[in-house]
Amino acid sequence: MPETNRTITGYAWLASPADPQRPGGADQPLVTEGPPGSEHPPGNVLASHLLGEQDRGIPNRPEGRAFLVITSSPSPPIVREGWRVIPADFSSDFHIAGDEIRLRRGLGAIGVNDPGTNLDGVKVLECEFDVRE
Repeated sequence: MPETNRTITGYAWLASPADPQRPGGADQPLVTEGPPGSEHPPGNVLASHLLGEQDRGIPNRPEGRAFLVITSSPSPPIVREGWRVIPADFSSDFHIAGDEIRLRRGLGAIGVNDPGTNLDGVKVLECEFDVRE
C-alpha cells in the first residue's frame, strides 16, 4: 500500500520518562485503552513519534527516550504512570528523519488549562503538520 500524507492541525508535546535513569518497560507512554464500556480510547492524540538521534530542532527535548506527541486540543495527552509531558518547542532547523512528521507552520501559542498540575497556565504551540501514514 502506498504511503500517504495527511495535514493535521494540533498541539505539540514531548512525553518522556519522569526519571530518565528508570525508563520503565513501556514502549509507548500513551494510555491506549479507554474505560470499560467506552467506544473510544481516552485522550486526543492525532500522532506520535519516538524521537531518534537524527531528529533535530527541539531545543527542550529531554535526555534519553522521548516522544513527540500531537494532540487535537491544548489538553496534554494522557500518559502512563512514570511518564511526564511538557509542551514542545521548535527551532528553525526542526526535522524528523524520514519526514514522518513535517512542520508546515506555527499558528501561535495557547495557554493550557489543566488545574492541579504543573502544566496549568503554561503555553503549548499550535501548529500545522504533514504526517506520513
